[in-house]
Amino acid sequence: MDKVVILFSTYNNEHTVVDCLRSCIDQHDYPSLHIVVADDGSSDNTVQTIQQLSEESIVPITVLPLPHGERGVARVTAIQEAQRLNAEYIFVIDSDMILANHLVSQCTLFLKEHPEVGALVVPEEAYSTAQNFFSKVKVFERNVINNAGEQLGKRSIEAARFWRIDAYESTGGFNADQIAFEEIQPTLRYVEEGGEIRRATCTRIYHDEKQVYLSDVLRKKAYYFSVMDRTLSSEEGGLRKALERWYFFRPVLYSRANMLRYLRHPLLTAGMIWMYICLSVLGVTAILRSSSHSTRSVPINENK
Repeated sequence: MDKVVILFSTYNNEHTVVDCLRSCIDQHDYPSLHIVVADDGSSDNTVQTIQQLSEESIVPITVLPLPHGERGVARVTAIQEAQRLNAEYIFVIDSDMILANHLVSQCTLFLKEHPEVGALVVPEEAYSTAQNFFSKVKVFERNVINNAGEQLGKRSIEAARFWRIDAYESTGGFNADQIAFEEIQPTLRYVEEGGEIRRATCTRIYHDEKQVYLSDVLRKKAYYFSVMDRTLSSEEGGLRKALERWYFFRPVLYSRANMLRYLRHPLLTAGMIWMYICLSVLGVTAILRSSSHSTRSVPINENK
């Protein structure tokens, strides 16, 4: 049976990683399964927690303790371990995700029945136990974005997570030097090269958005925007692709199903629009600063 490797990175996630890892172990109805966790230099008990769970697990778990860096390095290291394990499929997740029952079996079956498909976007269902307004807005926004059909649109922002290993390798894979918006790049490359990616509408991932305030979202995105030029400059047509998928330009926002959601939840819709406006201002400012810095950095040939 073809081997599937579930892989993810961690950093100071000793509490959230427990539910994530247990949901991965619960995929053992698929017999040829391995879990790889690359820890990005956690200073809490994340590694010890994973090792303790691995001792009880009927699914083999490999833990890779790494020095602290960027998450892209940890993710790429985990994928390299999956390749060493001769994985036929890789499933790239985050440590705050919980997998639906039988997800691995259903995704592998789908890909076996559809050999023309190279990878699957697994729809995410966002949730949070927090009751403050912007936690609800973030959950609402995530579920709006994920409210799409099986086909992947040209301006989709969803990253494929369940890959045939040969399809993943054909894209060049994740670039460990990219920090912002790096997850979607292999998906964009694969589609632009003529490959087919679909959504696995038969299953889902549950994604804990936790407690969040608008200031948290802006602070996090401000950092990503500040390093976005690493991604844009290292991808062909990087700026064009980013603008095509900018917040208000995403076709899924204007689907009939989502229009009905907006009517049912006007306050959450207003919160989402305000969040997008704030993020757009942040993003445009970061792009202009980056452009200005690049212009100033160009050496002047005084002999001309």
